[in-house]
Amino acid sequence: MLKSSRTAARLCIPCRLRGHWGAGPNPTGARPGGVSPMWRLLALFLVLASPALAQPQPRVSYDPWAASDYLYEVMPGDELSLNFFVNPDLNTRVVVGPDGRGVFPLVSGVAVAGQTPEVVSQILTDAYGSILRNPQVEALVATYGSSQVYVGGEVRTPGVHPLRGRINVAQAIVAAGGFQDTAKTGKVAVLRRRVADNRLLVRYVDVKAMLKGQASDDFQILPGDLVFVPRSNIAEVNLFVRQYLNGVLPFNFGFSYDINRN
Repeated sequence: MLKSSRTAARLCIPCRLRGHWGAGPNPTGARPGGVSPMWRLLALFLVLASPALAQPQPRVSYDPWAASDYLYEVMPGDELSLNFFVNPDLNTRVVVGPDGRGVFPLVSGVAVAGQTPEVVSQILTDAYGSILRNPQVEALVATYGSSQVYVGGEVRTPGVHPLRGRINVAQAIVAAGGFQDTAKTGKVAVLRRRVADNRLLVRYVDVKAMLKGQASDDFQILPGDLVFVPRSNIAEVNLFVRQYLNGVLPFNFGFSYDINRN
């Protein structure tokens, strides 16, 4: 009779969850007919967390990318190489200051940050036009003030990586060790700061399709860009189960297998 009572108590899982433990030990300390302290703690956690979860989170606003945003814009710290076709004795190199201005021979300070090298060439040609006859000035970026790209999220070696030559999004991810198994490869975010107005731009890239040769939205990564690889939907659910549910409830869900299976 005692053996059958203990068996019935072990099989009555719903009764345990309600606090009706029947025969046998009570590992959570609940009185017969009462509520387990574990469940009291869970209820308190949900009550305290629900106002914070219900609060609307502030959203970051992004500007849409224009055609000019795919071109490199001169930034503070860049070193410009000036070539004077008619007056080669004036050829020199100038570093753009923190205020976005460069101190050029004969014309002093000229604002050039936020402009493409082609536009800077025209600005300097106009500036030298007041002291030189028919000047033709070409401005090229000799060295970048920030020759690095930031790669974060679900990559194997997130962090700052040197930017060598022309690379695209997929090559930047390869430089960061490649994707983690939990990466959402179809929606990689590329964030770029527009120098002219300091606005943040974002562009989503389907790197999975790009690697298969199916994507046509390929473009060059520029110094200072941030490439972020988000976590896949399956990984987000598994992370929630692992960090919250399994850490609070007194039993283990087997969600990981079921979710990946479907």
